[in-house]
Amino acid sequence: MRKLLLLIAFFAFTGNALFAQDDELPPPTSKPKTDNNQPTPGNTTPPNTNNGNDFQGFSKPKKLDLSKFIIEPDFNLGFGGNEIDLGLSPYVGYNVWKDLYLGGGITYLYTGYRNIQFQDASGRTYYANANANTYGGGVFAQYNIWHGFFARVKIEVLHRDMDDLGSNNISIQLNPSNNSYQVEIPKVHVTIPDMLVGVGYNLLRSKNFFFPIIVSYNVLNSVTNKTYAVYPHSIVVQLGFVNVF
Repeated sequence: MRKLLLLIAFFAFTGNALFAQDDELPPPTSKPKTDNNQPTPGNTTPPNTNNGNDFQGFSKPKKLDLSKFIIEPDFNLGFGGNEIDLGLSPYVGYNVWKDLYLGGGITYLYTGYRNIQFQDASGRTYYANANANTYGGGVFAQYNIWHGFFARVKIEVLHRDMDDLGSNNISIQLNPSNNSYQVEIPKVHVTIPDMLVGVGYNLLRSKNFFFPIIVSYNVLNSVTNKTYAVYPHSIVVQLGFVNVF
């Protein structure tokens, strides 16, 4: 009887141990978990590497490359006798291909004359002031050749509001407001296009800043009014944007 009780106790202990081990194992019908990042046999789908996140973020905008710009900050200030000249003509270009630059700019010129002498039929002398304002702008294409030398094509459209000192209709009239005589100078308003084709040299020896001396041919000189033109000759020599010839 004692042996039978010991045998029953042995089988009960062994059965409990086996059931305990079975409880720790997954059920026979459950499928093992697979790692999405690891390829499985027979599966040709590439592993998912973004962990379910398809958003890649915003790309940063490219910074503007200032080294591709050329700047020509031309200006003029001159005095001579009874004449004063003021001018500003900044132009900016951008490197579009190799040594080729395209750009544009604006121009403003002022010329003032003071105490110009005029005489009437009796020989009496009168004095008057005269002014000329020129404004406009243009575009250009420039190719840098070698060590500061360049070729340039520049198209400008300039409008001029000026006292016509060359007119035959200048007269001396009585001003009723102060009962004195004064010189009446006709005014002229003209718009003149120019196309300058030439070569030049940058006196600053800088890659990005230009103060050039340029010799150009004005292609449109033959079809413009030379009396009021900014460039009265077909050959134009400029220092900056100031006409030397």
